[in-house]
Amino acid sequence: MPETLLIIGAGLEQVPAYKLAKAKGLTVVGTDMDAGAPAFEFADHKLIASTRDMAETCAVVAEFAKTHPVHGVMTIANDVPYTVAKVAEMLGLPGAPADAVQRLTNKGAMKRAFDQAGVATPAFCEVRTPAALKAACAALKFPVILKPSDGRGSKGVLYLEKDTDLDWAFGHAMAACANGLLLVEDFYAGPQLSVEGMFVDGTYHCVAYADRNYSNLPKTKPYIVEDGGTLPSRFGADMQEKIRAVIEAGANALGLTWGVVKADIVLGPEGEPAIIELAGRLSGNYLATHHIPFAYGVDLVGAVIDLSLGHRVDPERLQPTRQRYLGVRYFFPPKGRVVAVHGAAEVEALDYVHELLVYRKPGDLQGAIESHGARAGTVMAEGETYEEATVRAEDCAARIQFEVESAE
Repeated sequence: MPETLLIIGAGLEQVPAYKLAKAKGLTVVGTDMDAGAPAFEFADHKLIASTRDMAETCAVVAEFAKTHPVHGVMTIANDVPYTVAKVAEMLGLPGAPADAVQRLTNKGAMKRAFDQAGVATPAFCEVRTPAALKAACAALKFPVILKPSDGRGSKGVLYLEKDTDLDWAFGHAMAACANGLLLVEDFYAGPQLSVEGMFVDGTYHCVAYADRNYSNLPKTKPYIVEDGGTLPSRFGADMQEKIRAVIEAGANALGLTWGVVKADIVLGPEGEPAIIELAGRLSGNYLATHHIPFAYGVDLVGAVIDLSLGHRVDPERLQPTRQRYLGVRYFFPPKGRVVAVHGAAEVEALDYVHELLVYRKPGDLQGAIESHGARAGTVMAEGETYEEATVRAEDCAARIQFEVESAE
């Protein structure tokens, strides 16, 4: 009998994992609150439960498991590692310790663990009131970052300057916060990287280093919305090893020595890497499913599937087999109702366009760009060099034009 893999989440960005699991001959079970979720098309069984409701998911999975054995559980592009960990714990499946994973869901607890272990991270304060926010800003000095301690997808994250209305900022961030705790962090203006990797036999192996692009911050602030990036990173082996070591130390400080760890890294004032935050999942925005296989030749998703099923993953599988450059940019239309999208056919015809994904179609409503989830699509462009891939991606993004009318 084929092994059964449970994938938490059945959204669009989970589809490649479902397809890969089926190609590996596995029986695939998906969970999602949306019965019409796109990845369910590739599942043998679908379970209806909110991925963010750990208790609901566990209850539904437990009922299913009474008659259908499950051999592994994972997620991708879905910030629900605690749900995954609790399901694994309940069924006795391979997984990271649930108590350690839970620390990933509270950035305050995460940062305190880093501090206690001496792991580099920007200075921070925890705040629960507008008065505490004002005191924290005075202590850290502007500019600072304000974020929900339990946030996802940059919702509620703000860049605060001395002229920012702090009462408004507190209300905006708290509206995206379920646990009532906000974080104020020192802002490091240095380069940022998104790093993807996993533990094998207790050692953290970095698979991919991508340089993140925040050059549009002057246009989006006080909101902080990443505009793609380029990979492989322009930083060399020495810096990459420093980054790998700080991620391993940060994960260990949380009690993590198994599974996927994704890191947001910033180079601090002295040029040394510091952890902004860690996540216990494969990245979204097609990094794991599209960018890494193209740029590095590594099937990270396949490795995570095997690890989740309890199969040993040879670290050699995580080593690059090639170096090809990929530039990525997102689309930021104005708020309103989309009337037309221009330039897509022209861009798709370019032989260096690796992938073009347009999320909005005529008739759709486009919200204000206040977080990652409001972006209207992405383009990925290949290049012979880092610079060529970057320029091509920027040019392609500029060619896609959204005609938008007021929806009021």
